[in-house]
Amino acid sequence: MRPPRSLARRNPHAGSKGFDAFGYEIMQETASALGRIGRQLEEALEALRRHDATPGSNRDRDDLVQEAAERAWVLFIQRDHLGLKTDHHLLSTYDIPREVMLRVGVFGKRSSKER
Repeated sequence: MRPPRSLARRNPHAGSKGFDAFGYEIMQETASALGRIGRQLEEALEALRRHDATPGSNRDRDDLVQEAAERAWVLFIQRDHLGLKTDHHLLSTYDIPREVMLRVGVFGKRSSKER
């Protein structure tokens, strides 16, 4: 299996064959990390949906909304850092509720057990 040709042109300091193995590995890990962050957001949103579907749930809904908002914020920041500027499709891809989006980037006080 060969790496994409775009990688060979990207690093002028690559070896004589024009392939930067280290750069390729970094790109693989970056993609993997972005996938993990997306899955964490999906898990937080699913926990919120399960809470809403379960009468008498024992978790505080406000905490679940905040958790989902923080996961969304991490995904948006990571994508921005990578130069992926278009985030509008993420709202529909992950089906992020409006109340979660209103909390993205807003951090409340930590509880005593989080300190």
